[in-house]
Amino acid sequence: MKQLLLIYAVVALVGCGEKDSPEPQTKAKGTPKAADKKPLTEEESAKIIEAAIRKAARRAAKKPTGELTKADYEKVTGLYLRNNQLTDVTGLGKLTKLEWLELDDNQLTDVKGLEKLTELWHLDLSENKLTDVKGLEKLTQLTRLNLRDNPDLTKAQIAELQKALPQCKISSNPTK
Repeated sequence: MKQLLLIYAVVALVGCGEKDSPEPQTKAKGTPKAADKKPLTEEESAKIIEAAIRKAARRAAKKPTGELTKADYEKVTGLYLRNNQLTDVTGLGKLTKLEWLELDDNQLTDVKGLEKLTELWHLDLSENKLTDVKGLEKLTQLTRLNLRDNPDLTKAQIAELQKALPQCKISSNPTK
């Protein structure tokens, strides 16, 4: 019940993200998956992430204009960055109070930068191109982690991560 109330509070503060996201967030029927689209450069990824972070911080701080402070960024507890062809997420490290993060259906090959988000309890990295999940073992608050449809992740990598995060439900489907 407590988690359900937390989710409602996050949605109320941050919103679902679909209207405010910097790029289209949902897949219309017939729309190619992110894996079929051209990946963004690190610079393009950084611009999308920075715009999403600013928008979320403004909403959470109820501050439509003016300079954003560290305290404003700390009010962001959830972020939805689905289906953006992102290749780099290091810019998310400034959101130290982030509790949930949706990064599914992008072009990520690693999770560099996410290790700083130690308050995360929900992380969706499904439908990416992950080859490495080093750093996620530092996210000891995680209770839900989705790694499905990352064909280059191995059973051994998932098992090692599960051992490091025994309280976390990890959804995955490795074939190697």
